[in-house]
Amino acid sequence: MATPERGTGAVVFVTTRTGAALTRRQHCLELAGIPYSLESEVRPSGTYLKLCVADADVVDAYAALGMGGCSRAAKLTEAGTDPTAASLAEVASMLRDEATIAAEKLVEGVRDVMPALPALLAALRAGTANRG
Repeated sequence: MATPERGTGAVVFVTTRTGAALTRRQHCLELAGIPYSLESEVRPSGTYLKLCVADADVVDAYAALGMGGCSRAAKLTEAGTDPTAASLAEVASMLRDEATIAAEKLVEGVRDVMPALPALLAALRAGTANRG
């Protein structure tokens, strides 16, 4: 795969060691067809590996890494917030959405049956309803 020129482009990941995290990110970029280079930079604190892409591919690279499960968490929690309460609020919101969908389907079903309802009630009153 073609690599961008060294020293140009954007750094999309930095690590101090080779391993699964770096390999996963390289694989995500390869699957997306995004050329990348792996550069090393020696500092007093150690050797840093930088995964770089061309400037034109930065947005695509972050999207590919995000779809591959290599992105940072989207939610930041505020100091002092209870994670359990936040989780329960999220579950309550999900249940509310599901209840809304179920109610909409019920109303839709009743509307579909409404035209046949008077004839069915008349047949029930007359005792001639289909009992099956």
